Amino acid sequence: MSVPSLEAITTGLIEQLQSEQKELRLLILRRISQGGPVSKAQLASELHISEDGLEKRLHQLPDTEYNENGDVVGWGVTLVPTRHHFQVNGKQLYTWCAFDTVLFPPCLGQEAHVLSHCPTTGEPISFVASPSGAIRDLSPTTSILALLIAFDQNRVRQTFCENALFFSSERAATPYLATHPNAVLLSLEQASQVGQQVAAACFGIKK
Repeated sequence: MSVPSLEAITTGLIEQLQSEQKELRLLILRRISQGGPVSKAQLASELHISEDGLEKRLHQLPDTEYNENGDVVGWGVTLVPTRHHFQVNGKQLYTWCAFDTVLFPPCLGQEAHVLSHCPTTGEPISFVASPSGAIRDLSPTTSILALLIAFDQNRVRQTFCENALFFSSERAATPYLATHPNAVLLSLEQASQVGQQVAAACFGIKK
C-alpha cells in the first residue's frame, strides 16, 4: 500500500474538516480554553447575532458538548475529561483526539502541555506543542500519531477523533493498523506541520 504524502494528507483533512462555522468554532475554542463553560448568550453577543441565529449555527456543529445548564463545555477542546490532557496557561483542558493537540495551539496562539497514553502499552506520552508548530520535550521520543484521512463528515468525533491516537512507537501501533489498514502514521513533527496547514485553512489562522 502506498503511503500518502504530507501534502495529500493535509489536503484530505482540509477538505473534510472545512465548515461554514469557522468563526463559531474558533470562538468556542478560545472561550473554552479560558477554563470554563461559555453561555449561548455570550457566544451570540460576541458574534453579533440573535440566540435563534446561534442555535442554527450550533446545529451545524452536532458534536458540540453542553452542561446541564445548556452552556457549551466543548468543541474539539473540552472541559469533559478524555484520554488527551491539554494544559493551556495553567488551565487543565482536554481534546477529543490526538490530532487536536497539534491543531489547536496555532488556533489559540498559546503553547500546550500535552499528556496522553499509548492504548497498546499504557505508556504515558507527553510533549509541549507551540503555536509556531514546534514540538519539544517529547517523551518517549519514538512516539507517533496515527489518524484516518477518510471519515464521515457528519460524525467527525466518532469516525475521525476516536481513531486519531498516539502510540509510543510504530511497533506499538501494529494492532491498530491491523484494524485500520487505511490509517497513516506521522511523527509528532509531521503531525504538527499538518496541523499548522489545517489551522490556516479551516480556522483562518495566519501562519
